[in-house]
Amino acid sequence: MKRSRFSCFVFSFLFTCSAVTFVSCKQIRANKAEVTSFTAMNTYMTVKAYGRSAKAANLQVQKEVERLEGILSTTIEESDVYKINNSSEQEIAVQDETSFLINHGQEFYKMTVGAFNPALYPVIREWGFTTGEYKVPEAGRIQELLKLSDFSKLELRENVVYRPSGLQLDFGAIGKGYAGDTAIEILRNAGVVSALLDFGGNIQVLGTKPDGSDWTVGIKNPWDGEPVAAVKLRDACMITSGGYERFFTGDDGKKYIHIFDGATGRPVENELESVTIICKQGIYGDALSTSLFVMGLEKAVDFWRSRGCDFDFVILTKDKGVVYSAPLKDSISLLFDFKSVQVVE
Repeated sequence: MKRSRFSCFVFSFLFTCSAVTFVSCKQIRANKAEVTSFTAMNTYMTVKAYGRSAKAANLQVQKEVERLEGILSTTIEESDVYKINNSSEQEIAVQDETSFLINHGQEFYKMTVGAFNPALYPVIREWGFTTGEYKVPEAGRIQELLKLSDFSKLELRENVVYRPSGLQLDFGAIGKGYAGDTAIEILRNAGVVSALLDFGGNIQVLGTKPDGSDWTVGIKNPWDGEPVAAVKLRDACMITSGGYERFFTGDDGKKYIHIFDGATGRPVENELESVTIICKQGIYGDALSTSLFVMGLEKAVDFWRSRGCDFDFVILTKDKGVVYSAPLKDSISLLFDFKSVQVVE
């Protein structure tokens, strides 16, 4: 399904001291940001961490994310996913990381009743979103490919994948979230207590800012301009999905976005502009931002309630309205003149 590169604006306030304040060298080092940027998973990524071990930890994060890309990429021929998608064998041995994503993917697939589906790769490719050669396929062709996209038919036993012929995977909808979770763990284990990750708009923060205050992260304006809202975070992630950055316009003049409905095999067409998820785990937020977008507003709200409110959301609608979950009341600031505002209890 997705995954689009959605960027959020991050506002951080630098730690400052007056000229008459005496600060030790250790304090200075602890509050100096170490920033490492690199490209992986088709995304420009930045790690900003504080602490004496931050520089080495950042480089370890980069190395690990690049390693994960080598396992999960749909285009790197040595990757597990490439082997699954292109092997003539029905049984393919995979690494622990691939097994982890398959297991979690199956949980999300069941939980969302198919709104999250990493087996839509053949359908998405047919529309040209993997190649850039965009087209609107014939209805018969879409139905033919949908028959190959039943993720429940994939079996995994002791790191061996058993797949029906034609089933292909793409973990783009949870890969960056998983990489972010892994990165946070690396930083924490290295002794870093304050960090911010921007993995192509997937924002994850470790702890608070060095001065003890919350990180403040903006939600991108899909209609152009400054961020529409800002959310305070600590030890959390904020992940957005929307159709405003990756799309094409067909010969019929219609806009086709990169987020797909597994029930129809077509790009989603509903009242939503974007869905932002705030939660503790990147892999969960990554999966839900796509899934709730596919569901549409009413089903998304029902799903949130059915989960016992174990995440929060900010949904922007095409008529320039905003709907957000009540627990965010004390941590969200609206920065846009919305036509409607709804707080969901």
